Amino acid sequence: MSQPELDITEFDLENPPRPETPPVRSGFLIVLCVLGLLASLVYGGPYIAWRIGNAYESGRASAALGALKSIPDDSQDFNKVSALFRLAQQAVAPAVANIRALTASQGADGLLKNGSEVGSGVVIDAKNGYIVTNNHVIKDAQQVFVRIGKSGDIPARILGTDPKTDLAVLKVGSQLSTEAVWGDSDKLDIGDWVLAIGSPFALERTVTAGIISAKNRTNLGIVGDNSFEDFLQTDAPINPGNSGGPLINLKGEVIGINTAIFSDNGGNQGIGLAIPARLAKRIAGQIIKDGKVTRGFFGIQIQSMNETMAREFGVTDGKGALVALVLPGSPAASAGLRSGDVITRLGGETVTDSGKLRIQIASLEVGAKVGVDYLREGKPESITVTVGELADASAIPLDALGFSLLDQKTDPAKADSPTVLIIDQVTPGGPVANSGIRPGMRVLSVGRTPVNNRKEFNEAAARFNPTQGIPIRVQAPDGMVLTAILTMGGR
Repeated sequence: MSQPELDITEFDLENPPRPETPPVRSGFLIVLCVLGLLASLVYGGPYIAWRIGNAYESGRASAALGALKSIPDDSQDFNKVSALFRLAQQAVAPAVANIRALTASQGADGLLKNGSEVGSGVVIDAKNGYIVTNNHVIKDAQQVFVRIGKSGDIPARILGTDPKTDLAVLKVGSQLSTEAVWGDSDKLDIGDWVLAIGSPFALERTVTAGIISAKNRTNLGIVGDNSFEDFLQTDAPINPGNSGGPLINLKGEVIGINTAIFSDNGGNQGIGLAIPARLAKRIAGQIIKDGKVTRGFFGIQIQSMNETMAREFGVTDGKGALVALVLPGSPAASAGLRSGDVITRLGGETVTDSGKLRIQIASLEVGAKVGVDYLREGKPESITVTVGELADASAIPLDALGFSLLDQKTDPAKADSPTVLIIDQVTPGGPVANSGIRPGMRVLSVGRTPVNNRKEFNEAAARFNPTQGIPIRVQAPDGMVLTAILTMGGR
């Protein structure tokens, strides 16, 4: 029997009560909106910024690619930059030489050992066969060969060298076909494009590109003691074998001679150094003309100034070189310069520091009259100095140090016997006597530079400031070696 269905509509039932929902307050909505906004800024802001930046970069890349594709392959605009590089290297590359210097030395076992040095050079006079390179490339060479293009090995002789700037000039017997043109390195500015051409690792006519990174790099100690360093710095890759090759501008002019690299592993690390054309051209010209290099001489010991010294001597911009000592009877003394003067300009050119002034003076022509602007007790003054010759000058007033030197032949019976440098007389109570040096001792070196006569002593000592000390090594007759620092007060 089936169960009857129950019709609940027949009953009058009430709906159960529902809980009341509290009204939404406006303050709560404001807080919620603020929290949402903060969350979007914290979490969504970087994402939105990334999307916008990415879209911007993608848009730029797409636009650039489209612009490049729209330029015809033979367009002058597209090839203009490449053309400058191509033409510049084509103008100079035929004048770049690969240099191989053969050396011979006696080993510890007494046997003769042959070696070779590979470098680069550049033809500066094709008619007369003159080639400029670095001194360190051909130093101690028994034979030198150059190869230019497909010429094969051509014997060359060393016409002259200047170790103080690391330059040398070679001469070949035959007339060459191409020569390079000197440019004006003084017109270079930081950021200018340059190309280095040479034979790194014996790979001939290698071309690298970069910019001028700095100018007037001095006192780096790369060339050696008593040297005249004034380098251009470039990031054009320079490697072993590039030494002596040209650094050129985009006009195809030689504006430097590649010389060295700053590196802790022997390879290129973005700091290459080149001798500026202004200096290289003058040195090469003197070697070709006179067979030697002459340098200007004032007869002063100079030093750069720090901030404290600049304030003390009234130099507002901190530039200039302080005269620490004026040598008696020197060109500077005759003109009226004094210790304590600050040289600010030489021949109309600004003097920034002592390193630059030293190069400027050495580059002056002997006998020329040059204007010197300086500060004396903070007041500007001007004089004219007649340039002397460094080689003929006494670079250090030896009487003021309290001793005299004597060039003595190792074999007096032979006119061509080599000389050694001997302490002749010593003033009692003077700087030399107080250091323990006595007559009869032999002077071996000034600093790290060996000396065998008074000329070499003067040139080596000129690198030092006597008021700060001149280091010398001497040997007593019994063989004992003594190192002494000679000092004297300025005036």
